Amino acid sequence: MKRQIPACFAPFLLAGLASCADTPPPPMYCPQVAVLQQAETVTQFLPGRTDVAAQITTAQITGVAGACVTSHDDDVLRVTFRAGFVASNGPANHEATLHLPYFVALTRGDHIIQKQDYTIVVHFNGNASTAVATSKPATIEVGNVGSSQDVQVLIGFEMTPEQLSYAAAHPLAQP
Repeated sequence: MKRQIPACFAPFLLAGLASCADTPPPPMYCPQVAVLQQAETVTQFLPGRTDVAAQITTAQITGVAGACVTSHDDDVLRVTFRAGFVASNGPANHEATLHLPYFVALTRGDHIIQKQDYTIVVHFNGNASTAVATSKPATIEVGNVGSSQDVQVLIGFEMTPEQLSYAAAHPLAQP
């Protein structure tokens, strides 16, 4: 299941240029950008444990925002976006900095075209129980052709099978 991020990721048009030109601008076939719901929230525990005292963090991808613009004579779309994150400072974390692995995947239907792994670093200030972070901008280029609108850019946490099982069993877990 995918959660679509609305309007934050609409094509960027310059209204002033449209009135100066006799021909309409070419269509833009921007891919959809979304957070993969099954990989939206991850809970980390000390090895071999799943009790509350062993919880390091519960982290969540809060959304994505960006822009889709044409380049190279309108033949290529440049999709640039950032992802937002929030994480809890669990009892077993002791205010340590967290390094949370996540991915950005280019997909068409159930087929993964390309996947890139990243890490977001989350710092807790003082006795903070939660912390937020924003990723560095990521840019993907796709052809500005009709089939590009069938492409999706999916973002999610890189998770172990145990973390996936825990997330499925605890769908309301939040930082």
